[in-house]
Amino acid sequence: MIHPIRKYRALSYEQRTVVNTIIGLCFSTVLAGGKLAIGLFTDYNLVSIAIYTLAILFAKYECILGIKSDKKTFIQRNRRIAAFLFVASAAYIGFMCRMFFTGQRLKSRGMLYVLLLATISFCELGFAIAGLYRTKHRGYFYRDIKIINFCVALIAILTTQMSILNLKSETGDVSIFNAYTGVGVGCFIALCAVYILIAPKASVIGREHNKFLLQREKSNRLVDFGKEKFELVLCRSNVYGDYIYRAKVCENTVEGDIVRGSSLWQRMPIVLKIGCCILSEILVFPWLIGRAVLFFRSVNLPARLERTMNDNGFVKADEK
Repeated sequence: MIHPIRKYRALSYEQRTVVNTIIGLCFSTVLAGGKLAIGLFTDYNLVSIAIYTLAILFAKYECILGIKSDKKTFIQRNRRIAAFLFVASAAYIGFMCRMFFTGQRLKSRGMLYVLLLATISFCELGFAIAGLYRTKHRGYFYRDIKIINFCVALIAILTTQMSILNLKSETGDVSIFNAYTGVGVGCFIALCAVYILIAPKASVIGREHNKFLLQREKSNRLVDFGKEKFELVLCRSNVYGDYIYRAKVCENTVEGDIVRGSSLWQRMPIVLKIGCCILSEILVFPWLIGRAVLFFRSVNLPARLERTMNDNGFVKADEK
């Protein structure tokens, strides 16, 4: 038993991500299949749950195939991942609407169950957010796995909320509130599917490195060739960190990478970080909204950088 553990710990982060995902897929597939079989004969709510669970599993499976195989092009694989995640969001929205707008409620559970569910859900959310950060420069498929895990964590958080409200409420009044929240989470998952679809053309990932050659010296009002380094702020954000093009200057060449500066979380004292963790369920949605705003503000930064450099007499160099 010790040998497999040592072998697992010796794997790289990317390899561990693949192993963890495959193991999770195996368990989740069995559970989803069981829900589907039971639901067909007893409760159609379980069918809805099984459909969005299976759709999420298929999306993860496509990510694994993308990492392990090159039988399909990246664009084809990416479209399939986005499609499965969108199906999952539609099934989840349908489940929430059917469950709550028809007046149905979750079965009442004990406080111990709710606390355990809340603990697991917040841990899932924390690991998902950490995973998003760690997979930032490790390729699209690794990042897609973490985005999918983040969506699953949000569903777990919502399930916890539903259980808590159901435990404390003697009436069905909370059902409508849960329905609206559930539809909101479903819409967010749909937006994640859209993001996965457009990310290769809109995000910085994979296009960080940029090299430019000066062709029209008289047009240059941006780069001082008397200095060795050059910085250009492409998008400002005190909360999430500025996007900056940092480059080295050599003769008539500017070459560097688009990087992101330190965020408020990285600059925050440990005491405030603990406070944010305690208030995570309240702060997560404002954080997500702000992150979505930053995404639209920073869409296609490489193209924005190229336009700025072109206006100052530079052309992008073809790199092989």
